[in-house]
Order: sequence, then C-alpha cells, then structure tokens
Amino acid sequence: MYRKRHEIKDLARQRIERLLRFAEMVYPTEPELAHRYGKIAMAICKKAQIPYPDTLKAQVCRKCGSFLVPGETMRVRVKNRGKMKYIAVTCLRCGYVRRYPLKWKDVLPKPWHIFYGDRGD
Repeated sequence: MYRKRHEIKDLARQRIERLLRFAEMVYPTEPELAHRYGKIAMAICKKAQIPYPDTLKAQVCRKCGSFLVPGETMRVRVKNRGKMKYIAVTCLRCGYVRRYPLKWKDVLPKPWHIFYGDRGD
C-alpha cells in the first residue's frame, strides 16, 4: 500500500528531529557520526520534498551537511555592510558563509531563536 503524501512528510519531519537530537547527544564523543546524521537529515528533506525546518537550517551546513556547533564547527559574527547588519555564520569544515539579515527591530532572525532564545526575556 502507498502512504499518503502528508503521512510521508510527517514521518520525514519526525526522523529529522530525531536525527538532530542524536547528533547533539553524540557530538562530544563522536563528531564524525554527528556530521553523518546531519547529512542524512538533509537527504531526508530532499527526498521527501519538504522545506528545511528552522532547526535544520541552524544546526546543519547547507553545503557540506556537517553538524554545526557554535565555536567548534561554526563561527558566528555580526557584521555591517553599509546600513545593513547581518549575522554571518561560517562553516569551519567547508568555509560556506550563510548570512541572516538583521531587521531594525530587536528580534533575531528565525533560525537563531534556537540557540539564543528570545531577546525580550
């Protein structure tokens, strides 16, 4: 029997969340396994044709698929380009730079609430 499309997408989201939790637990002892989990999570997104969830955007490099940990596998900087401010995230494995523009409001871009929470607290 074929599964319905929404069932496949729901199952894919559950597996992605589970893989990211496993990667967080495993990273201190086996970083290569955590990077492998990140690549598998990206592959599941592509196969199920679902947009990347915010947790995946913030924790996995879009180019090489490695698991990102602030200070160890990624560098986070706040930069200015003229009047525009943005958060620059650099993957230390492949060198890919991801830029998240900062708005004039005192609110972090969407994936960053995962690491730093809400500023209003």
